[in-house]
Amino acid sequence: MITPTVVQTLVPAVIQAALTLLVAPLLLGITKRVKARLQYRRGPSLLQPYRDLAKWWAKESVESDAASPLTAAAPAIVLATVVVATLLVPMVAVRAPLDGWGDLLVVVGLMALGRFVLALSALDAGSAFGGMGSSREVAIATLVEPALLLALTGAALAAGSTDLGTIAARGAASGISWYTPALLLAAAAYAIVAVAETGHEPVDNPDTHLELTMIHEGMLLEASGPRLAILMYAAELKLVLVVGLFAAAFLPLGAAVDLTPLALVIAIGAALAKLVGAAIVLGVLDAALAKLRLLALPGLLATASIIAAIGLATRLWLPA
Repeated sequence: MITPTVVQTLVPAVIQAALTLLVAPLLLGITKRVKARLQYRRGPSLLQPYRDLAKWWAKESVESDAASPLTAAAPAIVLATVVVATLLVPMVAVRAPLDGWGDLLVVVGLMALGRFVLALSALDAGSAFGGMGSSREVAIATLVEPALLLALTGAALAAGSTDLGTIAARGAASGISWYTPALLLAAAAYAIVAVAETGHEPVDNPDTHLELTMIHEGMLLEASGPRLAILMYAAELKLVLVVGLFAAAFLPLGAAVDLTPLALVIAIGAALAKLVGAAIVLGVLDAALAKLRLLALPGLLATASIIAAIGLATRLWLPA
């Protein structure tokens, strides 16, 4: 027999899973529309990313003669890592759908695993562009991942736990007192890292296929058909993951602590507002900023690590 407690646990989990899985392509559509409007263009429909996924899914996959079975398996592995990581992050309620199965370290590890498999699959095709995109992605990852861990450690220290549900619950219960100088520094560092993780200006240009500028797109040039659809959907879902991680660690206001109908409605609205707000900000960045030269990116990402380290030092030396 299903008990009320189980129902109360399952309902927000199902809502979050459905919300995050369905809204991911829409966020890309919002980003592209905002960018186009700011550039005085009409821009594509908000639903164009859904149509693109359907178009690619209906086409035939073509693989390089040099490709191994890794190329065929990589899209499913990459998508699985993003889906599981997303379900570990509390967005609607302070307890994630897979609450108890992993903490923020597991989420960061899954993100790294997905990136590693994608880079390997791009190399596996044996093309020059795939190798170029992989080398650039891995080079950036060596700077992004330490900054990401340092920033999230700031939130973990504030909550006294690496469990994302505990962090979100502490933040939601603390209100404005949650925002200490140390946490604000960690949030600023995470914001820089988020731009790199989602592949937007000034770190990457998601709309270009120029040899001198593309990073993430370089790893997808050999993908086609359903494999391309899965990899593109994984990239769109990663935006939900990155924003959800930011919301859980640094902006948990609005997340449902008590699983009442009213609290869930407010939490759904708050989660949608955070996701849409992030998509609009990324669209503004894409329109307002130019892509940095590759040699300038280490300086930007090192700045994120320094800001996060200062936040940690502030927290350790001047505890709230």
